[in-house]
Amino acid sequence: MKQPKHLNRKGLRFALIMLAALLITGCGNKIIRGASPMVRMTELSHQDNKITLQVNMRNLNGVDLDVQSIDISFSAQGDLLFAYNGSVDTVIAANGTESWTVEADESQTSRDLLNQLQNGEVKSLPYTLKGVIMSPEDGALRFEYEGHMYPLPGRPGYFR
Repeated sequence: MKQPKHLNRKGLRFALIMLAALLITGCGNKIIRGASPMVRMTELSHQDNKITLQVNMRNLNGVDLDVQSIDISFSAQGDLLFAYNGSVDTVIAANGTESWTVEADESQTSRDLLNQLQNGEVKSLPYTLKGVIMSPEDGALRFEYEGHMYPLPGRPGYFR
């Protein structure tokens, strides 16, 4: 039995509309939650036996990230240059970035490595920045980043 052509076209049109509706709903916004932030060093300086570390914390989540505390370490060539474990108490807006600065006492190893870099004895220092951010909603969010540190031209004691 042969069906009229107008019924086949209606069926095909209906099938295409349903397929388009399914594809559109599958491509809707998905809010990211619980993702670890991207933490990157923006600057490190050493003066007066102190190391100051400035980092940017980028919230990859689609909701605000309440940062209560941070445990952070910064190592170069396998030697620990800097460590901090303490309160931060900041909120990073959804998909936003916050700068954060912390200071710690400089060790002799830190001073020697940074002076070698500043004096041109080495061109760069490979480093690892890692730690854990504590959030009441998401718990422990780990981060880690590896890069190379260089002296800032015209700014003795400052590195990026």
